[in-house]
Amino acid sequence: RSSYLMDIPFITRNDPDLFNNEGEMVRAKRYDFDDNTDDDNLVEGMKKKIPTRVALDAIALAHRIQVDLESVFLDFVKHYQAKTKQKNLCLAGGVALNSVLNGRLSRELGFKKVFIPPYPGDDGIAVGCCAYALFGNQDSDTTSSSTPLWKQPLSPYLGPSYEYQNIQSAIEAAKPWLDVELVTSDERKFGMMSAEIESGGVIAWFQGRSELGPRALGHRSILADPRKKGLVRFINESVKKRESFRPFAPSVLSEEALNWFDLGDDLEDSSVISPYMSMTAQVKEDKRDLIPAVTHVDGSSRLQTVTAENEPSYHSFISTFFERTGVPMVLNTSFNTLPSEPIVETPSNAIRSFLCSMGTIEMLVIGDYVIKRKEPDIKALLGEKKKDGIAIPAMNPIRAGAAQYETKFVVDGDDDVASVTRVSMPDRPMHDERDGGWFELLDDLEGEILGVCNGKVSVNDLMNQYLVAADDDMRVDPEFQENLFGNILRRLIRLYEHSLISW
Repeated sequence: RSSYLMDIPFITRNDPDLFNNEGEMVRAKRYDFDDNTDDDNLVEGMKKKIPTRVALDAIALAHRIQVDLESVFLDFVKHYQAKTKQKNLCLAGGVALNSVLNGRLSRELGFKKVFIPPYPGDDGIAVGCCAYALFGNQDSDTTSSSTPLWKQPLSPYLGPSYEYQNIQSAIEAAKPWLDVELVTSDERKFGMMSAEIESGGVIAWFQGRSELGPRALGHRSILADPRKKGLVRFINESVKKRESFRPFAPSVLSEEALNWFDLGDDLEDSSVISPYMSMTAQVKEDKRDLIPAVTHVDGSSRLQTVTAENEPSYHSFISTFFERTGVPMVLNTSFNTLPSEPIVETPSNAIRSFLCSMGTIEMLVIGDYVIKRKEPDIKALLGEKKKDGIAIPAMNPIRAGAAQYETKFVVDGDDDVASVTRVSMPDRPMHDERDGGWFELLDDLEGEILGVCNGKVSVNDLMNQYLVAADDDMRVDPEFQENLFGNILRRLIRLYEHSLISW
């Protein structure tokens, strides 16, 4: 039969039923690729729809490519396995990121050990170049008698580390929008984290050096409860703002992995099966209903095995969750919430991504700091707070920094003109420099309010300013005053929530 793929190459265009002209996913329509049959998890007013014909063609093509890749690759490896009699397998190259293929290689070919570095693609070339520069130019006699280059695989955590001062500075820059608690006890901190995700919350964890390679392995991760299936849709659509079918990986205690996953009959050590989230395994049938959020539609799961030796903090946290729930793993996905944003790197990146989640991430843990989003203090803004029985003066809203406005006018087919105003404020914590950090304002009123938030103008001053400009009859109309007050307050709250102002 004919296919849309036979016209314009699929890769060069967007499906108009899924994306708008700017390449952004259309939120007004829904196409479901997952197996979630729970209508309670659907956005209000939306019903499930089958994928479009273009999407179905793409799915069929992707599946065919995957099947062919596995067939050819397994045949190739079998040939050289028989020829060399080797019992261990090491893979490199971008195709070694195909976790489904890696899982079959590990389970089906009888290798004792299968090793895939955390950076098998082009990014890992840098590590190889460094090793060659240090040791590759030694003659063979010297090399054979020297100390082994590495007694164990290099750590994937080769990114920059950030000192206490760096973290504190990033927190201070966003302090008006954050509730921060210093928790130096790991036991208490891991208890707080476990309690949050056990209750259905989503947390973000930033610790130590960042990961080298494409996988988040617990140092720059978003974490959640693998027992709650509804979290798959919630994290994909509300936290990460992407397609609903995207699966999530479990980070599992290595000593418990064999009890939950089919890792093959020839495995000698479960701790080395997938420390870098490189392999997909089948979840044991009697466990699938217990961890639906990390079990894909075919019963598979791309797991990360966590050892106490290599990852003591992450192992301790998962162990705490295990003690509370009887499940020795957590859902793990990369810490990024903005469209096309890479995994966060710096403390400032982490705070920006956390704030941009707009409350869908309940808790951010950076080092020993446990951070939650601060709600706007309306009573402080209106002067309704007291201390020791004495009223505290109202706080005045102030901009986070210098603002640049841009207004464009749009004329429709009926010659009606509409204006859209947006603002860029580089000093606000949620500023994203990749697109200029533009934030679209609701209307002229919101722009005017933002313009006068200099720390000297109160809500009463704003009210008086607009009442003076109103007609005499409206000025004394209680309903008009109430509506005006509500409109001003709602816009102040919105500007605060997007870190454009504080008080």
